[in-house]
Amino acid sequence: MGESGETSGEFPRRLGSFTTARVTAGRVERTERHAARLRRDAKRLGLPLPPRLEIEDLFREAAAAAFGRGDGIVRIEWSRPPGGGPELIPTPRPLGSVPRNWRAKISQTTHPGREFRANTKYVDVLAYDAGRREMRETGFDEVLLFDAHGLLVEGAHSNFLVVTRTGRLVTPDPALGAVEGLGLTIVLESQPEIAFARLRREDLESAREFMSVNAVRGVIPIIEWNGRPVANGKPGPWAERLRAPFTQPSD
Repeated sequence: MGESGETSGEFPRRLGSFTTARVTAGRVERTERHAARLRRDAKRLGLPLPPRLEIEDLFREAAAAAFGRGDGIVRIEWSRPPGGGPELIPTPRPLGSVPRNWRAKISQTTHPGREFRANTKYVDVLAYDAGRREMRETGFDEVLLFDAHGLLVEGAHSNFLVVTRTGRLVTPDPALGAVEGLGLTIVLESQPEIAFARLRREDLESAREFMSVNAVRGVIPIIEWNGRPVANGKPGPWAERLRAPFTQPSD
């Protein structure tokens, strides 16, 4: 893969990836799957594989120390700084409010494409940082990152699902460079008929439904983007159906 991930921007940057789990009543959801995902991404990036049990134990320890029997989020990063060795870094934070519906906008930032990241949840991606800054400054729940060819790739912190004008359930083609998110993987497992598609702005304008998905929030309908409603501006039937895997007990 090379070292290109450490030299984007004007200063050396870390090489690595991370995964973020939801904590519900003191229990870390999908611990084993998050550990497997972090190891998978390490392999794709050419890093040593972090020990699975060490990742799982660190999730539980960080959650217990930060939240007790409460709710929250724990992010675990496996990365190395330039010249250093890789390490596991846990970061707990509050869950915050969880709106049932989201408003989104097109980001002013162009998605950089697949690059060297191999669909991993890579640390220090400038496009994601810029998108999240836009969200904070504008009050939107998510931003839409399109590539240089005008194709929708992903959001600043989620994957997307779209029900097209003809009723097909699709997600942006991962070959465009989106993170291979755990939340999207769970949905794909439950709905194998979902197709990969190359979506342009006009496809969103005619969409029946538009949804965000990630492992922490699950599936959330996007009912408005760029100030215009999606379809009738209300959650659709697919959104309700796809929430189910995230409301069931997990490991």
